Amino acid sequence: MYLEVQVRPKYRIDTVIGKGAYGTVYKVTCRTTGKEYALKYHTQGVEDATVREISCLAALRGLPYVIDMHDCFVDNDKIYLPLSFVAHFSAQVASALSDMHIRNIVHRDLTPYNVLLTEDLTVKVADMGLSRHSSKWMSPTVITEPYRAPELFRSKRKSAEYTCAIDMWSLGVMIVDAMEGRVMFCGRNIRRVNMSTYQIITKTLCPQDHPSASSTPCYPDIIMPKVMQCELVRRIVFRLLNVRDTERLLARELSRRLFQLVYHPLQVPYILLLSLQRKQSSTHRRRR
Repeated sequence: MYLEVQVRPKYRIDTVIGKGAYGTVYKVTCRTTGKEYALKYHTQGVEDATVREISCLAALRGLPYVIDMHDCFVDNDKIYLPLSFVAHFSAQVASALSDMHIRNIVHRDLTPYNVLLTEDLTVKVADMGLSRHSSKWMSPTVITEPYRAPELFRSKRKSAEYTCAIDMWSLGVMIVDAMEGRVMFCGRNIRRVNMSTYQIITKTLCPQDHPSASSTPCYPDIIMPKVMQCELVRRIVFRLLNVRDTERLLARELSRRLFQLVYHPLQVPYILLLSLQRKQSSTHRRRR
């Protein structure tokens, strides 16, 4: 589908030159000029290695003895943010939450739809309609369900006791979603399993309470494989997605850890950044 929509209007795909672990290389011909090119199609989405390669090729463009990059496409149906982008954006969200939590304000509706980007890729946390000063008893029916902390599900009353830690849970889920390219705690996205969000949470993060969890689609290695491959990210995510709210990372500590992972996005070619921004904008419009 990607090749049909993005590539074929401009290039004729002639043949497969070779295949590797990260994708396929095609011989293509420009429909306008008749020139032949090699098209490298990355099947794993936009990963760190892809970003580094594009950045280097853009910097070396025009040199006589280095392969030249003539064009760049992004498949908006298969975007997986590379770790460096996830860290860059999440660190800014964590900084925003730190400023809010210091003032004893809980956001209570932190989702990807409420995190906006300026043209220079500065994060702006928005939609404070459910935000309030933290108090002992507050309504548990807050936050879009896939991003809702487990303590909110457990409450059967009209009011519940919780803290700013619910925002940290939401950010943890957002980080996993960005790494995996899908909403994690959503039954229809987990091999069509029909389970509630709370059931998915407990089976994924409390396997000791579910002896057969390792053979279910909720096992961490299955539900979030990209997160599990990176030790540093895995430690951060599991500190955020701790079912014990008192043991979750604080926003200021999370911000410090994430900034250590940042590969500054502005070093990446503008065409790639623009595609990522358009993807976010179109997702936000569809929701409304």
